[in-house]
Amino acid sequence: MKNILITGGTGNLGQTVVKTLSDHGYHLHLAVRSDVADNAENVSYYPTDIADNEQAERLLAKIVSENVTVNAGVFLAGGFEPGKLAETSMDDISRMISINFATAFTVAQKLITHYKTAGGGKLIFVGAKAAMNPQAAASSLAYSLSKQLLYNFSELINESEKSAGTTSHILLPGIIDTTANRKAMPEADFSKWISPADMAATIGEIIAGNETRAVIEF
Repeated sequence: MKNILITGGTGNLGQTVVKTLSDHGYHLHLAVRSDVADNAENVSYYPTDIADNEQAERLLAKIVSENVTVNAGVFLAGGFEPGKLAETSMDDISRMISINFATAFTVAQKLITHYKTAGGGKLIFVGAKAAMNPQAAASSLAYSLSKQLLYNFSELINESEKSAGTTSHILLPGIIDTTANRKAMPEADFSKWISPADMAATIGEIIAGNETRAVIEF
């Protein structure tokens, strides 16, 4: 049975991903903000501040303490804030980097070390299609910079860790069709949004080895 470490698994997208991967029969290890009472048979929960380096290290140490090999890390934790250049402060940028990049970097770094002795593994990140387009990114500067950082990090992993059998993949969706986004933008055309189920299916294909692209746009 493959073991998958997931951050952000209780969020809007995360719940769909967790159900999909659970249905595939994987054992899921979820980093969560607080204890979860109802543990599914193949899901383990670990209260962790994933942006904190020491807690991230303890998280992975606890997962692998019983000879468990983690096969993939799926990084779904994050958040969005609008804001044009004139409205954006360094505090805004630091906050978005903490939410969207640090939450992935700390755990991914520990997983990469684990993969060196485990024969490799997969890392799966969620960026943003709009963040890669300067015209679209300008309306959410801090958010876009944090997602661009995640994209560059994924590229660097593929360059530096390929000899160890580690591959990194980043999904670049448009607006994801979640309840929260529908409430925030009730007048939008939901038919043009990205289905969480499609993203979850793609993550499943990456883990299964059927999808090898490093960058996947939706």
